[in-house]
Amino acid sequence: MSTPDTGARNVDRQLLIESIVIMIFAAAMFAVTFTFHKVPAILAQGIQPTAYPRAVLIIMFLLAALQAVKATRLTAEDFALLTHPKPMKPVVFITVGMLIVFLLLMPILGTFLTVALFCPALALLWGERRWLLMGLSFAGFLVFLYLLFRVVMNVPLP
Repeated sequence: MSTPDTGARNVDRQLLIESIVIMIFAAAMFAVTFTFHKVPAILAQGIQPTAYPRAVLIIMFLLAALQAVKATRLTAEDFALLTHPKPMKPVVFITVGMLIVFLLLMPILGTFLTVALFCPALALLWGERRWLLMGLSFAGFLVFLYLLFRVVMNVPLP
């Protein structure tokens, strides 16, 4: 006699918790590698001291993620029940294209001119039509960029 399907998944909670703990540990230790000192390229012999620990930690994280998926015991039928996402709208691809153009133009035109052109173009693409609000917010943003980078941090902008 079969048991009624209650909709509850058969999850191995202990394996799932262990996997999550390992993933958190690997992520935390990966963050610690950013505190390591860099050595001159001549002494590093083509590889920095952070490369090996990071590779090991990435592998640990990925293997723990596989264990977490295994712990949920998903079947092929579970994946078949997933709905297909809606296709992305063209505005997404246009936005990505604009970001790429932004990155290409910044060294040529400079930061302020590129931002001054990019922000209104992006706002118009996304449907913003309040001209006064756009002008004030973009001017404020440019002033903020200038004050933060040039005055506070004394960083020259291209």
